[in-house]
Amino acid sequence: MKRHKNQNEGATLTKSEMDVMQRLWDAAAPSTVKDILDRYDEPRPAYTTVATFLKILCAKGFVEERKPESGKALLFRPSISREDYTRRVMSDVTDSFFGGSVKSLVSFFVSEEKIDAKEIQELLKLIQP
Repeated sequence: MKRHKNQNEGATLTKSEMDVMQRLWDAAAPSTVKDILDRYDEPRPAYTTVATFLKILCAKGFVEERKPESGKALLFRPSISREDYTRRVMSDVTDSFFGGSVKSLVSFFVSEEKIDAKEIQELLKLIQP
């Protein structure tokens, strides 16, 4: 796989980039542009649109590309896992908006998202030893 500059540290994904990444993360193997397009519901974006986003994602360091052993279509795969990206984004949100306090983050969601008692009990089960 051709690895582009690892610029993804600190970078975030746009909604359209995230749409492409979701399809790559869901794939079991490296994918062509056509493979990725086939994972979209109708109406699908244009081939060139997905190819452009893959080029951007490669430049940002989120995706690696390689030439296949046979055929012409480039193969793409994520260079960061969904879990690692989620962890990094949540850490950035916690630091940027809540002064690094997970308690403040959770408090925000409890008050703003109207978490019900059942969900609070489920959360407590997750954090209690």
